[in-house]
Amino acid sequence: RLAAPSAAIDSLKIVAFDIATLLLAVEGAANLPAFLLHDSPREADLGQSIYDRLFRFMHSLEGKAHFQYIVTTTTEPPSDLSREPWLRATLRGGPPQDRLMGCDL
Repeated sequence: RLAAPSAAIDSLKIVAFDIATLLLAVEGAANLPAFLLHDSPREADLGQSIYDRLFRFMHSLEGKAHFQYIVTTTTEPPSDLSREPWLRATLRGGPPQDRLMGCDL
């Protein structure tokens, strides 16, 4: 018997599909750019261990394939990946100088 669907399983399915699509693009098997933007996958949606493994898996591909992966999140990534060159920007909702454009829009 299969477990009842949950938000965590649904979120993980989406993330896995996104990554599979990115890898197809990297291999040239899909007519897509090798670019993935994950907007706000949160530890609360996936569970901390899965969330950390997402970052570690993507990090393991570094140097093996040419792609760009951007994650916007409110949950801290694993501490060893929370610095340059992996962490590129830390933005906040206020004050204005901490926002993406550095001002109120």
